[in-house]
Amino acid sequence: MPSPSESFTPGRRLYLILLFGLLTVFTPIAIDMYLPALPTIAREFGSPIAAIEHSLASYFLGIAIGQAMVGPLSDRFGRRWPIILGLGLYVLGATGCALAQGPLTLDAARFAQAVGGCAGTVLARACVRDLFPPREAGRIFAQMLLILSVSPLFAPFVGGWVLPLTGWRSLFWIQGAAALATMVLVFLQLPESHPGSDRRLHPLHVLKDYWEIGRDSNFYRYIIPAILTGSGLYVFLTGWPHVVINLYHVAPQYFGFTFVLNGVGLIVFSQATARWLKHRPGEPLLFAGIAANACVGLVALFCGLTGWGGLPALVACMFLYCAMMGSTNPTSAGLTMHHFGHAAGMASALIGIFLYGGGAIASLAMGAFLTPATPLPMTALMCLFGLSGLATYLLFRPRAAG
Repeated sequence: MPSPSESFTPGRRLYLILLFGLLTVFTPIAIDMYLPALPTIAREFGSPIAAIEHSLASYFLGIAIGQAMVGPLSDRFGRRWPIILGLGLYVLGATGCALAQGPLTLDAARFAQAVGGCAGTVLARACVRDLFPPREAGRIFAQMLLILSVSPLFAPFVGGWVLPLTGWRSLFWIQGAAALATMVLVFLQLPESHPGSDRRLHPLHVLKDYWEIGRDSNFYRYIIPAILTGSGLYVFLTGWPHVVINLYHVAPQYFGFTFVLNGVGLIVFSQATARWLKHRPGEPLLFAGIAANACVGLVALFCGLTGWGGLPALVACMFLYCAMMGSTNPTSAGLTMHHFGHAAGMASALIGIFLYGGGAIASLAMGAFLTPATPLPMTALMCLFGLSGLATYLLFRPRAAG
């Protein structure tokens, strides 16, 4: 049966990839844009920095739980309306963040914002699997990651420079306005890629379907190592503002300069991955990325333990760790989704559940250090997750016959 993508003109194909990429940026924008404001919010609320860092863990948890719901709903009813409703909830959550009066209300609003925002990320992946041949999925995910990679280039700069001008609350008004505009665009331009099915939505049946996907070796052998490696990134996102602004005394408006290389690295490695996957298998590339991050984690631990190299050395380590995610994330997703065309929405959702569930745990682990006096807790956790990712990849790799 021919793939729907065969009828696309090159312009239509590019337009859809851009639209799917746009749907994936709301989560990183919601994270990266307010990172420079974390110390400011803590001071305004009279709370330790760890209490405000919990809003990151709340966001990651909301994404994990939201994806558990949106995956089955999209396989049952289609992709388009869950995306539109999710963006609407994202707008309401961003409004709640802008009006928050304390850490708990901020956490609750961030949770709602995440539940809505995850729909775009999950269903963009599912739409790719619906519309394009499985062999193209990894390459298209890498092309979408090019758009996603722009977020670390501009979001922290926007947050850092808007913060002293109009305050931290305006950052959430900006996020809500962007989601509202995208919701209108999706309503007008996004075709329905999945007609729905008779899949049952009883919680026990949904859990059974998730269990069948999760226990498949084609799922966990690629996803668990990528999740553990990726958890180091969430430790970095949670701990980096305190390290840069409070420990190294960089002004919030210059925080983006310590972040910008990460976006460049994601762009370079994601596009190199797209070219690699066009003609070569993804397995060797996934192993190389996971092994590289384990090595970078060890170097970061040395820098955090000894103070060697100061902030520039840490920036270099964070750049390399983030850049590798431009290779491991699309490759692991493509290798996994190749086997689950019959339940692309649920498989995509389960990837996100594990990914952001791990991120929530990693963020909470970093937030357990109330006011770290050195970068060591952050670098030690990154090293732990990097080594764990490599260990599980080697553990789950099929043994050669004979």
